[in-house]
Amino acid sequence: MTLDKQSLEPIPNAEIMIQWNDSLLSVQSDMNGKYTLWMDQLEERDALVFSVQHPMYDSQTLQKIIFKNPQDTLEVKILLKSIKRQNQEAVTVKSPGIPDTVFNSTDFHVADFEINENGDYVLLVYPRRTGHQNSIFLFDGNSIIDSLTLNGVGINLIKDYRNNLHVICQETVVHVNCKGDSLLLNTIPKKYFLEYILPIVDSTTSKFFFSNFNEYYPAFDYFSMDNVDSAYRKIVHIEDTLMMELYRSEYKWVDVRTRLWAKQKEIETGIDAQIWIGANYFTQSIYYKVPYAPLFRVGDSVYVFDFPSDKIWVYNPLGELKRSMGLYFHYHKDRTGWRRNIIKDPVTGVLYAVFEKDGITHLGNINLINGQISTKHRIHHKYVEKIRVNAGFVYYIYRPFESIQKRFLYKEWLFN
Repeated sequence: MTLDKQSLEPIPNAEIMIQWNDSLLSVQSDMNGKYTLWMDQLEERDALVFSVQHPMYDSQTLQKIIFKNPQDTLEVKILLKSIKRQNQEAVTVKSPGIPDTVFNSTDFHVADFEINENGDYVLLVYPRRTGHQNSIFLFDGNSIIDSLTLNGVGINLIKDYRNNLHVICQETVVHVNCKGDSLLLNTIPKKYFLEYILPIVDSTTSKFFFSNFNEYYPAFDYFSMDNVDSAYRKIVHIEDTLMMELYRSEYKWVDVRTRLWAKQKEIETGIDAQIWIGANYFTQSIYYKVPYAPLFRVGDSVYVFDFPSDKIWVYNPLGELKRSMGLYFHYHKDRTGWRRNIIKDPVTGVLYAVFEKDGITHLGNINLINGQISTKHRIHHKYVEKIRVNAGFVYYIYRPFESIQKRFLYKEWLFN
């Protein structure tokens, strides 16, 4: 029988290994802490070694020597010492909508953050408002495990399609490698990262999904590429038709000298002169908006939110179109505060649309059956930054208005 050493209460589900001569037997205690094992040919002077393990107790090893030939039943009681009761700390459970401070410091601002698969936080921090002397912290929720200083000025943290972490700096890109309790930094050429890593949006077991997105052109395509033979094909074309019309019409309003320059570029590169004018002039105006159409893989489906066409395209893992649905929650943005931002919870797979008006931010749970917003969650603080969602919690950076407090990292439990 397995018993608690302090309370003498039975311990269920304890793993008991019994070594007897050249044999090794295994048994598990029942709900009453009892275990039964039939052993034939048990002789006098035989030694039985009991090894007991349980996640809530210290492991115990006990040796029992048979001094006389047993006739019927041998009862062995094993007392285990609890290990959880000694080190257990108080746990504070916050109600939904009540913020909890994840990281605070009197010396550092939090500039950006990401959450590892094991729940640790990778923080991009800086000591003052200038943003210089950036550091990377590995934070486990209670203490800073490791820290490294960046050579350049870190702008933001980003995860690629393989969930690898990168710090985007002004001149370079730094890969952040978390190995156990240590941080390793490796520099990647920024041009290589922007051309070969960043365009890959997501992947399945057999396909890569990437785009030819360019912020200076109001249209782009999504492609799927086979992992085996590297064959790729276009799956959807994204284009803001109104923006494209304005983009190309800019050519009509520039002076003759600029037109001649654009025509010369067209001869040199083969790119339309209207595109040269649009990219260099119209994109600098207040009227230009980059088309927003993110791609997400949720379960065994790939979703493309084609906002310019008011459609959600749904593909299978092979990149084949399965169905489509209407997309309308981005309308009336003056009233709803639509921020052109969709966030995915990597643990639950839930997608959230971000709405912000008068500093108040709401996260709308997107129903992937009909494309509508099912429920909304209001974030407690106003004017929050760098919103992330992970495992049903929303994380963000916040600093009270006109306060000497540094920029802290907070989290809230989502209602949905």
